[in-house]
Amino acid sequence: MMKNMWNPIWKTNSWWAFVYRLALAYFFFGLARGLFYLFNYRFFADMTAEQVGRAWMGGLRFDTAAVLYLNVLFILLSFLPFRFRMRRAYRILTDWTFLVPNALGLIAGLADCAYYPYTLKRTSSTVFSEFGHEGGGLLMGHLILNYWYITLLAIVLIVVMVWLYRRVQPVRTYGEKGGRLRYYALHTLALMAAITFIIWGIRGGSFAKAWRPMTMSYANLSVDKVEHRALVLNTPYSIIRTIGKNGLEEKHFFATEEEMHRVFNPVHRLSESTSARFGQLRGRNVMVIIIESFARQYVGCLNESIPNYRGYTPCFDSLSRKGYLFEQAFANGRKSIDAMPSILSSVPPLQEHFITSHYSGNEIEGLATALGRMGYHSIFLHGAPNGSMGFDAFVKQAGYQRYFGKTEYARDEDFDGVWGIWDEPFLLRAVDELGQMKQPFVGTLFTLSSHEPFRIPSQYQGKFPNEGEPLVQCIGYTDHALGEFFRKAAKQPWFENTLFVITADHASGDLLPQYRTAVGRYAVPLLFYAPGSDLIGMDRTTTVQQADILPTVLSLLGYPHPVLAYGNDIFSAGAPHFAVTDFDGTLQLIENGFVLRHDGSRPLGLYDYLHDPDLQVDLLPSMGSHADSMARRVEAVIQSFNHRMNANRMTANK
Repeated sequence: MMKNMWNPIWKTNSWWAFVYRLALAYFFFGLARGLFYLFNYRFFADMTAEQVGRAWMGGLRFDTAAVLYLNVLFILLSFLPFRFRMRRAYRILTDWTFLVPNALGLIAGLADCAYYPYTLKRTSSTVFSEFGHEGGGLLMGHLILNYWYITLLAIVLIVVMVWLYRRVQPVRTYGEKGGRLRYYALHTLALMAAITFIIWGIRGGSFAKAWRPMTMSYANLSVDKVEHRALVLNTPYSIIRTIGKNGLEEKHFFATEEEMHRVFNPVHRLSESTSARFGQLRGRNVMVIIIESFARQYVGCLNESIPNYRGYTPCFDSLSRKGYLFEQAFANGRKSIDAMPSILSSVPPLQEHFITSHYSGNEIEGLATALGRMGYHSIFLHGAPNGSMGFDAFVKQAGYQRYFGKTEYARDEDFDGVWGIWDEPFLLRAVDELGQMKQPFVGTLFTLSSHEPFRIPSQYQGKFPNEGEPLVQCIGYTDHALGEFFRKAAKQPWFENTLFVITADHASGDLLPQYRTAVGRYAVPLLFYAPGSDLIGMDRTTTVQQADILPTVLSLLGYPHPVLAYGNDIFSAGAPHFAVTDFDGTLQLIENGFVLRHDGSRPLGLYDYLHDPDLQVDLLPSMGSHADSMARRVEAVIQSFNHRMNANRMTANK
């Protein structure tokens, strides 16, 4: 009788038993999060009860993904539409597919209770390679003994988990005693529903076409400070999502950091000469406009030397005559998710897509973060569904206080049916939103209509050139929308006090053969426009890149603090001017009309891309000293970047 009192067993159908057991996994993940919070309370002591609650609710999203990752086999075995599911051997197998993964997940979560203070981020799969050569068995034994209280806690909780798991035992499910047709139909539908649930949960609770599968950066949405996001994440998810991502290899091209910094130092003490040269820009608002797929090959004023060339950007061309335009400007990557860190944080994609990598938790120097120290308010505007490509999570990490997307726009009649709000109505609405901002402000606007399936609003059909490449008419439409934006903005009281920066997220399209090359595929326009200022000119020779935008803007505004950037102040005469791109796994350093290709270990070739755009003639044998100089530059960037990313030293104060 005593045994029955302490070991009661409740019998129910197999579906309710499954729900109970999955709820059990949720319970222990939540318990691990609570213990993580208590053990590391000092790191979250500045959070209010509301902030902790919001982080906790955001954590349910990651708990769902982790529970489904760990229990995918258990779920599938529980729903296979076969009668042998009730046999004892099958049930034992199913029990083990639940208990072993969830016990390991619980151990991982509890381990971070002690390990987090040393790394200040959730443990990832790199822990296995980090300690792989440190005598893994001996080290594990040392940690188990040194943190005996965590070990004891893990053992107790696993025992409790097993005990609770065994308290509910399944009996025959409804439909199992009926005919074959009803049985197989019912259970096949249940299996399909379970698979749908697994996909839904792992994707972060959405099937929306515009959403990518959830990444760790989504945790930023549930906290006000990026350093608090560990309370949203859980360790099993962090480990699973980083499996196979080995991280950046530490390089040792230079013996010391001082030697490396003589070639390239990412910590910039910004030159006062730039702000003195354009001194009237201090205190201005900043508006960064990123145009989807706005490649250099479509811009009329940047291709006047091409015979019979027809430009497709009359509005941008007109605007460029009022600002400072760079012809030799390059995107650092080929994707929108690469452009955001490059432009807003000067973090180029050197063999890693920051937003989707396991480095996405690193602290970074965002444009809005830096200007926030100078009293700037900030907003990011993008017409896609909120959450698209993880932009809302990233811009919060980059210091933006407010996000305005399709949800906030709240007029579905302007939805293009695929990506988001058409550019023209969204850009006009953006002017209104900027008018509500307290000055000084920093804003970023990202367009979207120049994207496949390359459609434009019906009222503009046939108005813009097509040229047999559908993207061309989309470029024409977005250029028109840009013109409407500036016509409306010019009437606003904040307009004359604003510095505009206009560029593309990446190059795209194959309209002209000149831009189908390894260098041309990264060519984009870059325009600085400050109404009523002396910031006017055309630079056809200086090599610039997206990563230069952050330090340049801060220099123009007289930012008084050091900043970490993998670009340079464009207007600084003493700074090196180059662009680094990642072409199919090979790094390219573009500088003064030459491009050096480097595989991350050694130079592969040197080319004069202005006169040899197809990179046919390798000048490495004949211009060894020039190649060595460029190789030292890119190697300094690689060594610094890899080390700082691995060590989470991506801010100037680290």
